[in-house]
Parts: sequence; C-alpha cells; structure tokens
Amino acid sequence: MTQTSALRILHIDDVEINLLVLDQMLTMLGHSPVGAACGAAAFELMESSRFDLVLTDFHMPDVTGLDFLKNVKALREPARSTPVVVVTADVMSFTNAALREMGFAGAVAKPITADAIRKVIAAISAGSDQFVGDGFARTVSAR
Repeated sequence: MTQTSALRILHIDDVEINLLVLDQMLTMLGHSPVGAACGAAAFELMESSRFDLVLTDFHMPDVTGLDFLKNVKALREPARSTPVVVVTADVMSFTNAALREMGFAGAVAKPITADAIRKVIAAISAGSDQFVGDGFARTVSAR
C-alpha cells in the first residue's frame, strides 16, 4: 500500500457533526470513508467489511475507544490487524506512550485538521511501526 493509495477508512464518533466533518476531510484527501455513530454499529461493520484503517473517538456513550480496540483485536484476520487510531479532545489525560501501550496505532487530537489526518494516514500507509500522534501531553498530571 503506497502513501497515495486510496484507503477504505471506518470512522466512529457519536457526534454527528464530527462524523460529517471527518467524512468530508477523508473524501477530500481521496479516501473512501464509512462512518458509524456508535461502537456497536462500527463493530458490526468490522465483522462484515474490510477496512484499511479505523479512526475512533475515545469517549462514546456505548463503548470507549479502548474497549472497541480490544473487541477488534479479538476478531479474525484481517480485521484484527486493522490499524486503529484514536481521535479525542481529551489530550491531557493520555500520552502518546500510554496510547501506544494500549494498542493504538496512532492518535489525532480534536479539533481534527486535514494535515493531522494526512500525517497519520501517510505513516500507516508507509507501513511505519512508529506510533503517530500529535498534540498530546508528554506526561499526565496526577488528578
């Protein structure tokens, strides 16, 4: 898969405007997006369709991004190997290292920019094993 290849990307967010914005961004970047408004709908899509990449919100009413990731990893191939990137506005609660340890392939901070999405897609398309994240705390302060 080359950096310029069009990817089939599943994106999950419980906020409709976020789904619309990301759908338009991904389309503008030349990809084929499929949106899901909840983790359950996204998981059904993962079981029945093949995706090159998943972008998931972390905080959703029915499931966390981490629980969704764990469910994906329990699927059969090729679904279980699909890179999952977390998309969240909660940039102070997570570090890149913590998100990578959880099993995410990358992280994108909200508000989402086309440049941030492009960087994540390019790194994953190039087969990089490096975690791709930007805008997250270097350390998490004690609460």
